[in-house]
Amino acid sequence: MIELHTNPDNLITLSDNAETTGKDVRMAAHDIKNLRDYAESLERSVNQMSGEINSIRTQRDAAAAALLAIFRPELETMVQSLVNEQLDDMRGDIEDMKERVDDIPNEDDINDAVREFMQYEAKFKITLE
Repeated sequence: MIELHTNPDNLITLSDNAETTGKDVRMAAHDIKNLRDYAESLERSVNQMSGEINSIRTQRDAAAAALLAIFRPELETMVQSLVNEQLDDMRGDIEDMKERVDDIPNEDDINDAVREFMQYEAKFKITLE
């Protein structure tokens, strides 16, 4: 609230004593009263609006919580479905990789294949000579 250092009622009393300056002082006193009343009215409005804003914030938070409660099960289902789908794809990829790894010959198979090739080459060279 605005603090006034003059009392408008005292100014009115002073204005009754002097003719010319009295009118000016009386008008100033009325202006001060009007300003004081307006300031008090603004202060009440600000306090009321502050209360309404806090009430609206509370309602907004409650509405957001309610919406989340409504959407959460569906969102959890959607996320779980996407995660499961990705996991299934990954499992399939892993199985494909395992099959490919199983198709790669081991060291013994490679050695045997090289020996067979060398024997074939040796026989081929022998028959050509």
